[in-house]
Amino acid sequence: MKTILTATALTLAMATSALAQSKELVVAAFGGAYTDAIKKNIASFEKENDVKITFVPASGADGLAKAMAKEVDVVHADMAWATRGEAQGAFEKLDPAIVTNLEKLYPKARFSDYGVITNFGQYGIAYKQTEVNPAPTSWLDLWNDQYSGAVTTAGFDAANIELLVLMAKLNGGSEDNIDPGFQKLAELGKHITVFYSQHPQLLDLFRNGEVVMARWLRGRVDWANKQGVELQFAVPKEGAIGLVSTVHVVKGRPNTELAMKFVNNLLGEASQKTYATDLGYTPARMGLDLSGVNVPYSDEVVNSLLISDWRKIVPQMDAWKERWEKEVVAR
Repeated sequence: MKTILTATALTLAMATSALAQSKELVVAAFGGAYTDAIKKNIASFEKENDVKITFVPASGADGLAKAMAKEVDVVHADMAWATRGEAQGAFEKLDPAIVTNLEKLYPKARFSDYGVITNFGQYGIAYKQTEVNPAPTSWLDLWNDQYSGAVTTAGFDAANIELLVLMAKLNGGSEDNIDPGFQKLAELGKHITVFYSQHPQLLDLFRNGEVVMARWLRGRVDWANKQGVELQFAVPKEGAIGLVSTVHVVKGRPNTELAMKFVNNLLGEASQKTYATDLGYTPARMGLDLSGVNVPYSDEVVNSLLISDWRKIVPQMDAWKERWEKEVVAR
């Protein structure tokens, strides 16, 4: 009997140990290079917390659906889906006692108690220096008759919503009065032959000379130059449009504390530097040494980014999308 009990105890101990080491944290993230960058800084976290982090590619509606179905512990989003998720009660409040790196972030990154911005990108004007002279200095240069038919922007995405709100504000409107923005974007639509949908598509439009000026990301302009398409990037005087990545802890999952610790890891120095070195994004954390890294990084850069009030925008997005197709694209 003593031998049997000892063997049983050993078996239970081994099973308990296996269970302890089989903890899993499921993270929904933008795929490709973005997930690859995050993975670079998780080995020590996994070891210290006896956890295996599993990444699933998801963004936008798919990411929020996974969060609402409680299929993931952590989800990445943008401002539109972050705001929708918060309104639908999908996220836990971040606990500053666990997410201690919150206090190290730029204030603009702490947009909510239920999520935080991990990094910033810049949308500005990409242009061919040989064709656009003088260089663009304002978003309104996209409306220049001289380049009609050779300018473009994407479809109804977050950056164009920001551009729509900006044009409304420049013409007496706001998020609550978007009509002046649509009037201005309808004028721009008359200058656009093709609204691009994918980055490689816009690269080809520049390469073939069909487009000489476009709303595009700073990082993508660097990428285009590496592909042999020589472009310049201009930050308009009104400000660059902010591209932001947010992160949230999903409510109702069993690993809430561990998920909070993972978010804290994303806000640590190593992870934050990787957003800059590997993705070309401005870190959300203040005070990093980014010597030798060609990424805009300062209080001034972050504070100048155009980021609208998405709590006002989200309830109107479906109606705005319908107007966009009728008034801007169909023109």
